[in-house]
Amino acid sequence: MKGIPFVVVLSLLVVLVSCSNEAEKSMNDPSQKTITLSGKQQRDTVFLTFSIPEKTIRAQRTGKLERLVESPEFKKNSLLVQFDDYDAFVELSGEKETLKEDLTNVINTFPASLKPIEKKWRDFTNKLTPDKIMPAFPTLEYKEEVEFIEEAKIEEKYIAIQKKEAAVQNYFQLSPEDGFIITAYAHTDEHVKKGKLLISYHPKKVKVRAEAGFPLTKSIVQQIKSNLSIRIPIDAIKTIRTSAGKITYSLTLNQKLDEKICPKYLIINQDQNVFHIPKEFVRKNKKVAVAGEKNLQPVYYQNGSYFIYSEKPVLKIQKI
Repeated sequence: MKGIPFVVVLSLLVVLVSCSNEAEKSMNDPSQKTITLSGKQQRDTVFLTFSIPEKTIRAQRTGKLERLVESPEFKKNSLLVQFDDYDAFVELSGEKETLKEDLTNVINTFPASLKPIEKKWRDFTNKLTPDKIMPAFPTLEYKEEVEFIEEAKIEEKYIAIQKKEAAVQNYFQLSPEDGFIITAYAHTDEHVKKGKLLISYHPKKVKVRAEAGFPLTKSIVQQIKSNLSIRIPIDAIKTIRTSAGKITYSLTLNQKLDEKICPKYLIINQDQNVFHIPKEFVRKNKKVAVAGEKNLQPVYYQNGSYFIYSEKPVLKIQKI
């Protein structure tokens, strides 16, 4: 009884060897007019080149940092840097109040001939407040009006305040685009000099170029996009430039990306399968007859083997 399993295994081996020999015999049988071949799917390499620029934000002025952005992500026009502007604000507010008083005194001395323009100047005066930017200076319409304004040096004081107000604006630095912080080189409450490097960042939108030594068909392009979507943290991918074997994409990231960990290439499946053709089925003109095809198909020779390409998974090859 113990010998039965051995006999069964031996019988199976005999059957398998017999089948293998039959298949080989069938392939090499010179009398055989047709054979059915299964194709082997080709895989190839698409090379990737990422462009992730590192940009910097430097201090626009010398002073104490009241605030430096801490969140890793920021949006366009969001506040990145704020300097301590208390002293500058107090000084500017005082000058606006002084101008307001001076202008009120001038308006109160307007002669009756300037009554038609009095409202214009009082409206302008009421807009001179510490918490708002300077309003547009009124148009001078009359010679007598010009004399009153010039004598009190109202326009001269206005221009001086405007310049200081413009200077105060560099107490605030806004982001030029969406991005992710790479490194912070300063911190809140630190005193920095003008031009000091404060932060480095990379934009939310970066580029990647996919390049191959073969045409990038629709199927291959879809594989590239699917692979990028899986391997890179992106919200969107957009084609911005194409050529026969090259595509450049714009990627919208959803988190910081280190170029060092980005893939250098992708392995993709080619659209066509490769079929190795027995020599006896290759005709003198280096072509082969494929069942269902009107024209003979060109045969390629490499490393001692003949082969053809087809999108079909199985082909029936015919002799003359």
